[in-house]
Amino acid sequence: MRSLKLLVLVLLAAVFAIAAAVATAKPVRLATQDAEDPLQVRPALVSYTGDGTGYLAGRISSPRHQDRGGLQWMSWGRKRAVAHGYNWLNHCRPSCVEGNFSRHRAIITARRPRHGLFTRLVIKFRLQGRWRYDRRFLEKFSSYWVWGICGTHYTKPC
Repeated sequence: MRSLKLLVLVLLAAVFAIAAAVATAKPVRLATQDAEDPLQVRPALVSYTGDGTGYLAGRISSPRHQDRGGLQWMSWGRKRAVAHGYNWLNHCRPSCVEGNFSRHRAIITARRPRHGLFTRLVIKFRLQGRWRYDRRFLEKFSSYWVWGICGTHYTKPC
């Protein structure tokens, strides 16, 4: 009987220790390529191309007014985060400097957390009446994070 009580106490202590660890765990962050705050929870804006020709934000954002509106995060968990927003793309005509941005309705899914960071990003967006998919993986170059393109000749598949 005494060993049963001891076993119950040990199990209860283990359950409380696990619950406390989960409660104090930091939320998983997403790389935004923002120079001042590159790793964020539920960011309003995510630049994902590395050259500024594509970013994810709200409906009324624009390259000149990126602080207006933002992504609507429908869920943010330890394994996955989902947002609704817009994929803003620069057409780069006649050049990327002189090009115009257009917005495309998008669903953004971040997944595969590693060491407190989401490492995969899937951007599902409408372009020319069809849903398109842009799949990205997170990689670190020296001191900053970038979203690489999945499945090209030079990158790994996702």
